[in-house]
Amino acid sequence: MNKMKAAVLKQFHQDLCIEEIPVPSPKRGEVLVKVRASGLCGTDLHIQNGRLATVKTPYVPGHETAGEVWELGEGVTGFEIGDPVIVAIDILCNTCRFCTTGRGNLCTRLVRLGFERNGGHEEFMTAPAENLFKFSRKVPFEKAAVIPDAVACMYHAIKNKGQVRASDKICILGVGGLGFQGIQIARHFGAEIFCTSRKDQKLEIARQFGADHTINTDRENLFERIRELTIGEMCDVVFDNIGTDFSIQAGLDICRPGGKVVMVGYEEESFHAGYQSTAMKEKEIIGIRGSNRRDLVETIRLVEKGILDPYIFKTYPLDEINRAMADLRSGKSLGRTVLLI
Repeated sequence: MNKMKAAVLKQFHQDLCIEEIPVPSPKRGEVLVKVRASGLCGTDLHIQNGRLATVKTPYVPGHETAGEVWELGEGVTGFEIGDPVIVAIDILCNTCRFCTTGRGNLCTRLVRLGFERNGGHEEFMTAPAENLFKFSRKVPFEKAAVIPDAVACMYHAIKNKGQVRASDKICILGVGGLGFQGIQIARHFGAEIFCTSRKDQKLEIARQFGADHTINTDRENLFERIRELTIGEMCDVVFDNIGTDFSIQAGLDICRPGGKVVMVGYEEESFHAGYQSTAMKEKEIIGIRGSNRRDLVETIRLVEKGILDPYIFKTYPLDEINRAMADLRSGKSLGRTVLLI
């Protein structure tokens, strides 16, 4: 076995190419993983559009990966051939002030699988052994694949940055691939959950996962509806999964005094917000980046226990990655999509 199939991004603003490339060999401390499932998200579109300066072509994208241990590099212990594993995205230096204080997602020498290094849109990939986390075979590979990003990212946003508690009213702006996971996480913490979308299909899925209130912002006034539903109290925490100039201000508008807007999605490069209405009411705008190792371990356990059930809208074979990307870009995808390899 010398060759494998991979989806290669050769140029920005172009389709990916399905090519035969050499199977990589694991270096010392690394593992060769047989990829079984690789998730797609909006960041894949940003990468294809050339918006991430650290990504250099040609390379293989894919930052949500689950598979099986295929080969152990020199010095690797704790794994056996065939172990089902989830691949953490961030390769950490483990020495900077952030890594040594449990905030590895902010590592100053961060390298990411699927960004600065080849990812999971291929039949085999190498990763440091410390990036691999075992999971129960009861969890399907396609659901396991999205845990490192779609699930753990929302968990980090809700638990750590939003600090959501059982008494809180929270709103997820733009429910979808991330938001459906977020509903389940917020329910786990006991919050009252409001969700928005312009698509009734997404709102129906949100209700199935336990959203208490859904608002179609195509035909309902968000501010007035939140004010009505909360009897004027407004929301304690708003999670902006849209990431536009409009959505940030909308989040601040529906936030109570002393409340928070957590920036999860990113679509536009900058935003404007009302200064006095934000500062004088002590509202907070909080950024997040990915998740930390503890978040990943905790979300894996919650999925294994059936408390969280990662929502996958559709799966595609690797050969159809460009159709999957087109469906994601056009809005046909109503949730996370995953390549089965």
